[in-house]
Amino acid sequence: MIRLSELLSYDHNTVFIYGQEKYFLNQKENTNENIHICDDIKECCGKSNIIISGIPLSKNNITINSPYSDESIRLDEVYQELENKTFIAGAIPIWFYENKNIENIDLLQSEELTILNAIPTVEGTIKIAIEETESTIHESNVLIFGFGRIGKILCRKFNDLGANIYCVARKEADLAWIRESRYVPVTYEEVESYANKIDLIINTVPTLVIKEKVVKELKKDCLIIDIASNPGGVDKNIAKMYKIKVITALGIPGKIAPKTAAKHIKNVIDKKMKERRYV
Repeated sequence: MIRLSELLSYDHNTVFIYGQEKYFLNQKENTNENIHICDDIKECCGKSNIIISGIPLSKNNITINSPYSDESIRLDEVYQELENKTFIAGAIPIWFYENKNIENIDLLQSEELTILNAIPTVEGTIKIAIEETESTIHESNVLIFGFGRIGKILCRKFNDLGANIYCVARKEADLAWIRESRYVPVTYEEVESYANKIDLIINTVPTLVIKEKVVKELKKDCLIIDIASNPGGVDKNIAKMYKIKVITALGIPGKIAPKTAAKHIKNVIDKKMKERRYV
């Protein structure tokens, strides 16, 4: 969101910000005259027609996802300021849509943004795998849950690095494509029988799929990286009981490649604003 604020200002937009003060106030030199730091949410929203917030908007359904803010910004406080505004964020609560005078645009429902963010997500997953394991990816056995947009790219990139790829899917068509790609297709019923040979598991499925029957068969040094949206796909209590390391990696694009993530978000926003004749 910080990089997005900067990109929007470079296009000669006047950007009013609230909830990013820890970053902008700590900069030695803020020469960007198009960025204005507001004292409260009322001031910020009052001066703007388009309000943009985090992806996801909230992690607890109570406050805004704003790690660079000195304040806890409540969802209901923001909601009260959105009358006759366009509100852009990720995972907007259903009750925000009750006010018909708010035009909500949920970025997590954008197919284009999902596809564009797949690449930095995969690159970030590779980075985590390299940093958190003591063996090379080359010749390791990697089990990937899910053969969707991100799952397909994960398979391809880890294969390019020399890993042996096992991919879990439900649909017969996906299993056929996995086989055609020269990976090992695995049904959910078969996972347990493959578990003891796996060095790294990557989950993309936002449903509990990695349960005790699988975890208990894993090697003790097996690493699980869960990149699925909440609630994720790993029984973390069971993994802890069996001393299997689990890394929950959410929001990878913004953490690993914030400039690229911001550019993708801005492109989607620009298109939506043109559709609505804002620009």
